[in-house]
Amino acid sequence: MASLKRKRDPGPRNSFRASSAQRRFATDPVNPIRLPISPDAFNVTTGLEHVQTGGRRGVPSVIDEDENFVDDSGEIVMAVDIKEKGTIGCCFYIAREERLSILSDVQFGGKDFIDMLKLEINPTTILTSTRAEEATMNDVQSSDDALRLPYRIDVRPIQEYSVNGAKAKLAELEIFQQEADLAQFLVPGDGLTQQAEEVIAENAGFSFEKGKLLRLGGIVDIENTVSLGCTGAILTYVQRRRTTDYTSLENSGCACAVRSAETFFLKGTMHINLNTLSSLQILQTESHPNTFNQGPGKTSSRAKEDLSLYGLFHQHLLTPQGKNRLRQYFLRPSVDLDVISERHKILDLLLLPANAIILQKMCSCLKKVKNMRPVMTNLHKGLSSGKSAFGSFKGTIWGTLLNFATHTLDLQAAVREADWQDMIAFRERVDIEDSQEQQRTVIKQGVDRDLDLLKDRYNGLDGLLKQVAIDVASTIPANLQIEVNVIYFPQLGFNIAIPFDDTGRAAYTGNDGTWELVFTTENRAYFKDERMRELDEKLGDIYGLVCEREIEIAHEIAQSVLKYEEMLSVCSDLCGELDCYLAMAKTAEVYKFARPQMSTENVIRVVGGRHPLQELTVASYIPNDVSLCGGGGARQAGTAFHSSNHRHSNSPSMLLLTGPNFSGKSVYMKQVALIVYLAHIGSYVPAQAAEIGITDKILTRISTPETVSKIQSTFMLDLQQISLLLKFSTRRSLIIIDEFGKGTDLNDGAGLACGIFEYLLSLGDERPKVLAATHFHEIFENGFLPERQSLAFGHMEVRVDEEIANAKEQVTYLYK
Repeated sequence: MASLKRKRDPGPRNSFRASSAQRRFATDPVNPIRLPISPDAFNVTTGLEHVQTGGRRGVPSVIDEDENFVDDSGEIVMAVDIKEKGTIGCCFYIAREERLSILSDVQFGGKDFIDMLKLEINPTTILTSTRAEEATMNDVQSSDDALRLPYRIDVRPIQEYSVNGAKAKLAELEIFQQEADLAQFLVPGDGLTQQAEEVIAENAGFSFEKGKLLRLGGIVDIENTVSLGCTGAILTYVQRRRTTDYTSLENSGCACAVRSAETFFLKGTMHINLNTLSSLQILQTESHPNTFNQGPGKTSSRAKEDLSLYGLFHQHLLTPQGKNRLRQYFLRPSVDLDVISERHKILDLLLLPANAIILQKMCSCLKKVKNMRPVMTNLHKGLSSGKSAFGSFKGTIWGTLLNFATHTLDLQAAVREADWQDMIAFRERVDIEDSQEQQRTVIKQGVDRDLDLLKDRYNGLDGLLKQVAIDVASTIPANLQIEVNVIYFPQLGFNIAIPFDDTGRAAYTGNDGTWELVFTTENRAYFKDERMRELDEKLGDIYGLVCEREIEIAHEIAQSVLKYEEMLSVCSDLCGELDCYLAMAKTAEVYKFARPQMSTENVIRVVGGRHPLQELTVASYIPNDVSLCGGGGARQAGTAFHSSNHRHSNSPSMLLLTGPNFSGKSVYMKQVALIVYLAHIGSYVPAQAAEIGITDKILTRISTPETVSKIQSTFMLDLQQISLLLKFSTRRSLIIIDEFGKGTDLNDGAGLACGIFEYLLSLGDERPKVLAATHFHEIFENGFLPERQSLAFGHMEVRVDEEIANAKEQVTYLYK
């Protein structure tokens, strides 16, 4: 008796020597159900913070929500683009204010993030690229009916999102046309005399293009390549509208123009750019040691996490959604005191000694929990196997759902109110063993009467084919002595298989002309006669009917599971969030981190601070303290400021360090920045005690990202970093400056460094918190920076023993 409970064989299966019954288990292609799929959505605090970077100052940044967009002067154009791994860029232009606003690139963005941008910007036109059309159009359009925003969508060619084109367009704007301040480049070998510096550049045939680009790099962060591409698309759109809508000279003055440019940041999120992430070793990758993972393919990881702050936490993560959530925390630290405090309270609870056994159980369950969002996506598409179509059943959708439901039940705190009985009912309907063997969804007996009848008929084919093969063999001359098989092929029906003779032809082709040749293989020919056609008519494509019915039932099961899609996705995200907190708790326990005290005061006070990475590379680490107090702001000046910050009134806002090389200056400054950063992602910090005031930005001038693809020199890159640092800083910012000015003349470098420090100190109640290190002893010897309460000088202590003969061993670094 043939049965469905067997694996597929590559060749024919004979029922006996005179007949056969081969059945290839193959299903008809499934038409996927395509529905809009949105990426993982993360909570984003709404609100935009604007920083003026060019043009007129004092332009209002609040958009009038009651404005009716009836003419071009009220138009607000928003361009959005998304690249790999969810990196979102955005730029918008307000025609009435002639203002261009550029967003810093945001990684791991999603539908909620795009919705937040739409609500805050309130655009009349949204531009998106053809490259990102499939990825973003659903996100852009998904909530149109709910939001009721009066905008139109314009899909633009990818060429308009060119980064180089955007740089050129920005450099040509009138607000950047101050040619007197631009650098002039004279190329050697152009035949100019020694008085070349007196030659007027225009007369010599030179342009200011490179000078404009260099100046642009000090006004706009050109490392935000995705948002910069969006800026190019908007400028192209404005230029096109200006050409088509204002053709007469009389109206040309009303055409769209750009009078100011600015960078805007997300409120509720600490700003930290990619250069700072790399300089502080928060996120850092290296080439993967496995050669097979270094290729350019989409499935290749190409790199792995190097020794970094994220790597300390990543090693304790257990789920894919936990990794995504932790990376989101690292890329977008919060400045919401309530959010940070809630995370710290959760870590307090997890680190209680009484909960140690519970934590072990939770970790054991989380190891087997998968991300449900890709599973829901495959269910919408009509897939039932996922990526592991030829692996074990554990990799299929049904196996993933079963494991998720089973192991999530143990996490009762996260799913206490959920009723899983209906959702996991598919276990009683899906034959897990057969599904694993046949690599498709197989329905159990007793679920559907019609399906059971079809399977009974199919399983009875062995006996029927055996009898038919005997009947066919009896009509063939006995002297031929050939083996006759009657075989059933899905979609091809029933056929008579006759072997080839020595001439390479079928040994028998029928004697009455009713045998029709259907196809041939290497050693057999397959025919149909009246008996085969009668079987086709009466029984039909019985295996196809079985598969079709099972597909229908599987679709019904999928729809019943999709009723719980939102709950499953939420539970999956909760598991990821729990995994993230468990990793933070484990890291804090292993590396002896302590809970910081978060404050609304503009202070940083750390006792016994340590560098979380440096202490892993040395036998013993010397902890250090720090105390900084930024400006109180205009509203807190005078009595109000002193009443709220009286405990830190004697703390400086700037600490200027000096000391020999390898004495620990850079490590000290980085450890302070990392402690502040960890506190804002909701983690414990490597210190005995810490009081951290809310910090909106961490701005650094530590390392220079040199590359031959940039026209800037090392010193020019340093100047651009400092320029952006000064433009973006607020009294709530933490600034790290490490040996600025060393890339130029000694006297010029010392003067530039003094000028920067003096400017930051002169901001009064708006001065930021600054940690700086320098080797310019002229600053201290000549008193270029007068002593004041807001400035503190420090040096890394060393001990010199002149009695030791070896000069290299005379110096002992104390790292204090």
